[in-house]
Amino acid sequence: MRSIHNVIAGNSLAILLTVVCVLPITALLAFSATAPLDDATASLGLWLHDKYEWTFPRFDTEERFAKIGFAIRAVVIAVGISFLYFWITNWLNLGLARIRSRNAPGPESLIIEAIQPWIFVGPTLVLLLLFLLVPAFLTLSLSFQEASGELTTRNYAFLWDPAALGYSQFRLAMRNSLMWLVLVPSACISLGLLIAVLADSVRWGVIAKTFIFVPLAISFVGAAVIWRNIFAGGGIEPLMTMNGATPSYQIGLLKALLGHGAEYNEPLYNLKFWGNFFLMWILVWVQTGFAMVIFSAALRGVPQDTIEAATIDGANPFQMFFRVKLPQIYSTVVVVWTTLVILVLKVFDIPYALSANDDDKLLLATMMENARNNWSIGGDNVDNLFAAIAIMLMLTVIPNMVFNAWRIRREQKGFN
Repeated sequence: MRSIHNVIAGNSLAILLTVVCVLPITALLAFSATAPLDDATASLGLWLHDKYEWTFPRFDTEERFAKIGFAIRAVVIAVGISFLYFWITNWLNLGLARIRSRNAPGPESLIIEAIQPWIFVGPTLVLLLLFLLVPAFLTLSLSFQEASGELTTRNYAFLWDPAALGYSQFRLAMRNSLMWLVLVPSACISLGLLIAVLADSVRWGVIAKTFIFVPLAISFVGAAVIWRNIFAGGGIEPLMTMNGATPSYQIGLLKALLGHGAEYNEPLYNLKFWGNFFLMWILVWVQTGFAMVIFSAALRGVPQDTIEAATIDGANPFQMFFRVKLPQIYSTVVVVWTTLVILVLKVFDIPYALSANDDDKLLLATMMENARNNWSIGGDNVDNLFAAIAIMLMLTVIPNMVFNAWRIRREQKGFN
């Protein structure tokens, strides 16, 4: 057995060294060989500029199209390197396993099965290490430093200091972020479950699901623009000019339904405190379709035997759902809830697109942007303050991580 482990370790090292040497060299050669494509796309941009008489400078056109060419090259080469990685590693794993199995005791399949999972997991682990764990620890370290590099806790003390200029913004951003974390996933899950159950009980349910799913294809900025026109102000009064009176106009659909006129033209999402709920509704509108589709699939997977047994026992529709169906899709509900919580933590586009930058509308993400543009109190230490805010944002997801770790551990114990 010890010899088999030595063979596995030797094969793994050989594959690792081959990949580390071959793939970077191949990528560099591919980038060098395709470099003329940047000039070709730049020339195409200049030709289009001259043909259609674009107004911005030719230099900007050339630079933009050259960047487009580089981006296309990078994507194609990255995809090609990915396929090349899996082909080389699988070929080496199978070939080396056959060679080593002739010289060492032990089945060939044992060597292959021991290495094969790491071929697929390896790139993910490397990417997580380089772009998640390392930046997270560097940010944590930066949050406990002064601009000079001296260790300190003043950055966190500054955020929680009532006398500090940024305290009110940080406090409101924390409050709003927690509100979004609780209300948005809860609303999406509740509406998604309700629609999934009701749509399956009517003949035109598929059509209803289709319309509810459509907003998921819209970007957050696009959704914000749509609802900006619905929540917009009430218009203006007619103005008398030399050519007569200019008519008033009404652009906010919801405002018009509420009967708000020109004297009340503030957008609904600008209302103090309550405007947060109108901003949340935009994300709920986009993500409810996602929850509905997942729950609809999960409900169809509920065993028909349990439903028939509950029907025979005289369960009414509410008992059927809450006592029979919902417990059997509990894991699906938790997965959807976790996904939505992570999504809410990344929300930046919706408040930013609507210019909802009042203190009582700030989220931790938008507060960082607001502080970057407006804070001058941090001096050279402002980057360290941003790192402290980022750590506080990360801390808001820790309860979610702890709960999911506990749930997975419990399910594994139950399974075993």
